[in-house]
Amino acid sequence: MAHNLYLGETDCSFGCLGYGDCERACAFDAMHMDPVTGLPIIQDEKCVSCGACVKACPRHLIELRKKAKKDRKIYVACSNCDKGGPAKRACKVACIACNKCFNVCEFGAITIENNLAYIDASKCTFCRKCVTECPTGSILEFNFPPRKPKVEEQVETKTV
Repeated sequence: MAHNLYLGETDCSFGCLGYGDCERACAFDAMHMDPVTGLPIIQDEKCVSCGACVKACPRHLIELRKKAKKDRKIYVACSNCDKGGPAKRACKVACIACNKCFNVCEFGAITIENNLAYIDASKCTFCRKCVTECPTGSILEFNFPPRKPKVEEQVETKTV
């Protein structure tokens, strides 16, 4: 009912409602609602990939993916299919389908469909170029080593 009538805490009609249907569906205590964000947190060590949370989500926001090497993850943390302006008004970290991530991906792992970027985990090589290219910060990375700071070249100038 809430899915059909309520937008959620923001004006995004695509985001999580925060009512915990997924949490209640999990028989393995692997999912809990974060009290601060109102979003589900999955405890990977308890998850058995049964798919109950996927079926329970009224907005189809949860997706089962195979664990990657060293449990690394890169994904688009947005499901808003609105165009750039309306999506950005609803959420400051909305995907605006700007194509920057698509253009920087050398492996064809990113597609843009319905105004939303999607990363195909089977093609992604974890180069992380899309993460740094995303202007809104909607592409997230987990379990990676910290990035090395960029060393800017110092140019010597001569005064005459």
